[in-house]
Amino acid sequence: MPDEGHHCASRGLRYGDPTPSAALELIRSQPARYRRRLPHPPIDALRRRPAPGAWSAPEYACHVHDRYDVYGTRFGRTLTEHEPTPEPMRDDERAEQGACNQQSPTAVPPDLDRNADRFAALASEISAPQWSRSAVPLPRERRTVGWMVGQAAHVGLHHLHDIGATSTDRAVLFDVDGVLVDSYPAYRRIWSRWATHRGLDPDLVWSHTHGRRPVDTIRAVAPHLDAAAEYRLVREFMAHEGDSFPVYPDAAAVLRLLRDRRWGVVTSGRTPTVLPRLRAGGLPDPPILVDSSQVRRGKPDPEGYLRAARLLDVPAPDCLVIEDAPAGVEAARAAGMTVIAVRTTHPDEELAAAHHRADTLSDALPLITDWLDRTHR
Repeated sequence: MPDEGHHCASRGLRYGDPTPSAALELIRSQPARYRRRLPHPPIDALRRRPAPGAWSAPEYACHVHDRYDVYGTRFGRTLTEHEPTPEPMRDDERAEQGACNQQSPTAVPPDLDRNADRFAALASEISAPQWSRSAVPLPRERRTVGWMVGQAAHVGLHHLHDIGATSTDRAVLFDVDGVLVDSYPAYRRIWSRWATHRGLDPDLVWSHTHGRRPVDTIRAVAPHLDAAAEYRLVREFMAHEGDSFPVYPDAAAVLRLLRDRRWGVVTSGRTPTVLPRLRAGGLPDPPILVDSSQVRRGKPDPEGYLRAARLLDVPAPDCLVIEDAPAGVEAARAAGMTVIAVRTTHPDEELAAAHHRADTLSDALPLITDWLDRTHR
């Protein structure tokens, strides 16, 4: 049985990666995704088992439906009994007894919908101390309520891919600062130091930095100064910050899920600065990285995002952008892309132009996976 920190190598997901709220949103989103997937192939193709030991599409969907039902029961026992021993799933028996392979592809999703909603509603009422309550499926194997939620989210995601790989003609593009890297405190110190050094209002300078190239900030707040020379000074101040640019703790989990997808980075920073920070945090090198040196106009101009789409050979409307700053949101929307804004550096009202908003990158995960699974615009 998978352990508490189980890593599904084929899907790039660790059970503990999504926050409880993100895991529950993944679970709630899955019935609609199965509904989109099941009706499209001919019925004979749907019911065909692709290989020995593999199930058909209706069987996988029924299995996920059963998992949510069983875990709801296990929740109840784990929360009211001391380390109960749950009944085994007996997956193959359930598939045979329920004649899952003969189920109508249009009849399965409503049942899946009900069980997923019931399971998520029950889990959402669990208090923080209860997440660590455990069941003992086998001797010396304790599995917490938190593990059950993580596995439930994983099972639905995993078998959605077993039914058939989703369209690969979509891409996810990330800003770096405020999305993958927590650079806000360090940059605030750098720009305040530069503003004070030049006799400028630090708050005014800071308000012009978000999502913009440093040279564009300098030109906006100090047009009388040599922007290139001042940028060199800003970079000197930056060097004094050393390694004060940690990656967000949920960035690795999100990028692991995209490892077989098209994705890239569009940043107002420079590659020699950005790459070491990503690597220091254990993140992979982006397949494509568009930095400030590759564009004539920085954000809020859409040039960077449009260049990234061309490099990935993906139409702009098939790109999803993760941003944290109004200038970046504006750039992505001007490029004709869908935008999720994370509230890591700006309040909600300043991100109103985004299509979706989430508190953190982890909380955006259900939105990302759902968007990638939509093969038809």
